Amino acid sequence: MFILLNDSYFLGLLVAVFLLSYLLTRTFIKFMVNYKYSFDLHKRSKEKIPEMGGIVPVLISSLLFMLLDFKISLILLLTGFVGIYDDLFKLSPFKKIVLLGIIGGIVGYLIFGFDVKTLLMILGVSIFSNFTNMLAGFNGLEIGLGIISAFFLGIVLLLNGEYDGFRLILIFIASYLGLLLFNKYPAKVFPGDVGTLPIGAFLVTLAIRYSIPEFIIIMTPYIIDAFLKYLSAGVTKREDHKPTTLREDGKLDPGRGYLSLPRLILKIYPMREYELVLTLWIIEIFFGILAVVLRVIRQ
Repeated sequence: MFILLNDSYFLGLLVAVFLLSYLLTRTFIKFMVNYKYSFDLHKRSKEKIPEMGGIVPVLISSLLFMLLDFKISLILLLTGFVGIYDDLFKLSPFKKIVLLGIIGGIVGYLIFGFDVKTLLMILGVSIFSNFTNMLAGFNGLEIGLGIISAFFLGIVLLLNGEYDGFRLILIFIASYLGLLLFNKYPAKVFPGDVGTLPIGAFLVTLAIRYSIPEFIIIMTPYIIDAFLKYLSAGVTKREDHKPTTLREDGKLDPGRGYLSLPRLILKIYPMREYELVLTLWIIEIFFGILAVVLRVIRQ
């Protein structure tokens, strides 16, 4: 049974989740910096940036969800494990899609039984987990977009009277906000696939569970990005693509690699990394507002 939204205990829980995420992420950075790290391609200084920081919010939210909604906890944990394996050993795109689809099917069956929504879970988790993992590569982009997307999905849930789903969203956002403070420009930690795959899995699970068609509108930037990538490069490993590079003036050069939403923006108007991320956040906010407006009109 959820604590009431207007109860100070629940608000205190959100603050505690945020602070725990912040403190554990800071500790994680100090521990992981010499074990699993990479270098920021869009910075001239080649400092070691620890990876897999997404472990922290995924563990916090999934462990708390075990007390509130075990099935939602399971989707975060299982997709998080896939992300850990992918970060450490690199899964092929096909194997990743299959594994995520299996997880979606298992959790879908636990929630819906033999139902068409279970089929939607198989497709949704495999697709949208990859989408939130693909629109990436810039400081704060993945986590910021995930938080914004979750926020607007939460607003639609609130308008629908789905208060339990809305509370889950708030806990999820609080846990990821702690990571964002260290992942924003200039990043002190990268989320890794363990942090990005569960975002799409969590959001699509709630959207299917509570029948939220506006979810597709919220996810439009991800869909556009995936469409551009598949159109220009097909299904290939992210490591096979050439990344954007840093120009002498500090702005990003899209290069001649595969097409994506960030590269398309850079081709139209070159900008600095934090400006690009802010632009993409604004685009996501626009579609989030559009989804809310459409929900209000549908009433």
